Amino acid sequence: KSNLFDKTKDEGLSRFGIKELSLGRVLGRGGFCVVSEVQGINLGSAYNETISQKRSPSIIQKEYHTREAMAQRCIRDGDARYAIKKMSTECRSSPGLFLKGTIDLAVEARFLAVMAHPHLIKMRAVASVDPFHEDYFIVLDRLYDTLETKARKWKSKEKKGKGIRGSLLGGKKKLEEIKSEKIISAHDISSAMQYMHSLNIIYRDLKPENIGFDVRGEVKIFDLGLAKELNKLDKENDGTYKMTGFTGSLRYMAPEVAKSLSYNLSADVYSFGMLFWHIMENESPFNSYSCKMHEDLVVNKGYRPVCHKSWPKEWSDLIKKAWSLNHKKRPSFDEIVHDLSREVDKLITEEITDDLDISIRSFKGITK
Repeated sequence: KSNLFDKTKDEGLSRFGIKELSLGRVLGRGGFCVVSEVQGINLGSAYNETISQKRSPSIIQKEYHTREAMAQRCIRDGDARYAIKKMSTECRSSPGLFLKGTIDLAVEARFLAVMAHPHLIKMRAVASVDPFHEDYFIVLDRLYDTLETKARKWKSKEKKGKGIRGSLLGGKKKLEEIKSEKIISAHDISSAMQYMHSLNIIYRDLKPENIGFDVRGEVKIFDLGLAKELNKLDKENDGTYKMTGFTGSLRYMAPEVAKSLSYNLSADVYSFGMLFWHIMENESPFNSYSCKMHEDLVVNKGYRPVCHKSWPKEWSDLIKKAWSLNHKKRPSFDEIVHDLSREVDKLITEEITDDLDISIRSFKGITK
């Protein structure tokens, strides 16, 4: 029995019919679903479907106002504010894929209905049909970048900021800004993971493609299709749980998960270690490895990417602890958030000091 899911939260969600939404361009595709921009919301007869359901008048009234507000605010400064996630055409045409995809989307909807964190994607509404209907969908806040694309931008900016030309064009300051962006991103991701783990939820799919940035540049974790609430009935004597093996993306997958052994929340910590390395390096770990090489060298022999000497030692040490082969040696997200908060504070203090030094030098120049 779940300690998390709340039927009243499900009932309190606003609902739309698929015909009420005008869809724009496709933003992304996953194994089962496709995500598209919502370019317009035209409120129509689908609302009658929702009010016919057995829900309290207060919930219906709240939904009415929410639907109206979403329709009015759908576009802001020419940009779409919402995105819709629904089953892909290919998935709908295959009974096997349809079943898996339906479960995946329904699981994500149930988790997002009860969770709220500044760095988790927010679900705004769901379809007015049953979750097992082929037209079921969820409405989410629209994101504008993934960590994968952000890393490519960081790489390009870092390249321009180095060398003599970079120095002349204020490259040092730009490099410091990127460094700040990176540590803040890592901190915010770990903060969302800390929240999930506090609810006894294992995410199981932490990778750059599942980290987005909203219109304000805030980090958001999305795609909770593989998330799972830990069940004490599945718990082993060593503190791990019997769960489906080989779940997630291989490059970011903990060795115990790749070996289909029992595992626990620390599997997410391993993934975070690899993700943090990706943030620092602007590249995917083990990019050139085949699946066979990855199994042999990473999973079985414990190979790990190189942490460069130019990186802050505290950051490298944290990465190495997070991806430890021994899951018991990995830090918790409580510890990770604590360490990264300290690093963020340190950077902010350095920036204030630098700005103060510049101001003092400028003042002295004026008064000479």
